[in-house]
Amino acid sequence: MIQSINFKSTNQYKPEAKPAQEEPPKRSFVRKKAVKAAAITGSALTTLGYLALLSKKQHKGPLQFKNLFKVDFSSALKAIGLATSATAGGLAGGLIADTKDTRKAKLKEGMHQFLGNIITPISIVGIATHLIEKRNLPRTKELLYSGLAAIGGVGVGVTAGNKVASKVNQLIFKEDDTRKVKAKDFGIHVDDIMTWLALTAKTDVIKNFISKALPAVFLICGYEAGTCDGHGKKGH
Repeated sequence: MIQSINFKSTNQYKPEAKPAQEEPPKRSFVRKKAVKAAAITGSALTTLGYLALLSKKQHKGPLQFKNLFKVDFSSALKAIGLATSATAGGLAGGLIADTKDTRKAKLKEGMHQFLGNIITPISIVGIATHLIEKRNLPRTKELLYSGLAAIGGVGVGVTAGNKVASKVNQLIFKEDDTRKVKAKDFGIHVDDIMTWLALTAKTDVIKNFISKALPAVFLICGYEAGTCDGHGKKGH
């Protein structure tokens, strides 16, 4: 005769957990494309705004679009301002278009772009070029020494700037922000070479080229910050 029935086993039954649904590929593709577009658009808009301010100050009369790309960038501060505006716009565009879980990563990358790719290397190149010019060397030697200073500025600036950015991010976000410097970090520093050309240019041909090329090159900084996805990769 059955004395009792144990229903305990039925209470222990747990339905099999359903696998988490992955984001549909089409939606992910669309979002990533939207973030890319927002980052580059934001970077372009703030860059144009900064160029408009410089152009208005440099060229008398009504603001004309063609004069936006006839700005003299012989000052390191102007170059830093241009790069900063491009980075801020790209970062803002990415923050608006992307999901909330990527915001911290974008802000961190923005700090690395600002300190590691803008302030430190451009400042080193600018100071070194100024000191070399004060020595009144023959033009050939001046270009050689300032060119070497530009290359050295990239090496020291990228390494030191990113280390400082990591420390700043650790203080702000209270978490580790170790970022290894890779070959690509040096490869994208066409902007620093362009800045060196801007600071040393004596002919109108080179100055005109720099005034058009430098704003486009600095869009990279904004794009990198705006498309960072938080996994050590950019959103592409």
